[in-house]
Amino acid sequence: MRNTVATGVSLAAGLLLLAGCSSGGQTGQAAQDTTETGTSSSTSSDAGVSLPERTAPAKSLDLADPCTIITQQQATKLGVNQPLERKELNSKQGCDYKNGKSGADGGWAMFVAADPSRTAQEFASKRPSGESTKIAGYPAYELEKQYGCLIAVDVANSGSLFVNGSIRLQTRPEACSVTTEFAEAALKNLPEA
Repeated sequence: MRNTVATGVSLAAGLLLLAGCSSGGQTGQAAQDTTETGTSSSTSSDAGVSLPERTAPAKSLDLADPCTIITQQQATKLGVNQPLERKELNSKQGCDYKNGKSGADGGWAMFVAADPSRTAQEFASKRPSGESTKIAGYPAYELEKQYGCLIAVDVANSGSLFVNGSIRLQTRPEACSVTTEFAEAALKNLPEA
């Protein structure tokens, strides 16, 4: 009888643990943005995440060259030491900014894009575990992930500035602080709409 009760208690504890672990994982678009290196009006979302209203001037998201969103001079000042690389990520045309070569022990990679098709609010609605913040006077939403940070900044009514930062474990500065620096630099270069 004692073994039956102990087994029942163990089984119940195991189920509770499993339920707790499965509710916090990334699913859907959050996992896709994270694994693929992965926006704003102030309306409430289904997930209860709401960004404050944007009072700063709207920015244009129309860029002829996605690697002009951060200038070479800014990139160098931010620590970029690899060639800039145009890249498409989840239908976003952007640019990769890197410190350290692939496979090296340290460094990071930042994907920065003007995303004309997803607002910061839409980005936030699908990722309720992040937090609202402000970057250079613009409402933003950031989500820290295991090896980096995702940020969407409300710069336009129909789109956003998107930054996906990946930090190598050996250098592990606070991921969102580095990613925020790239968002701030890009905001300086986006023209007003």
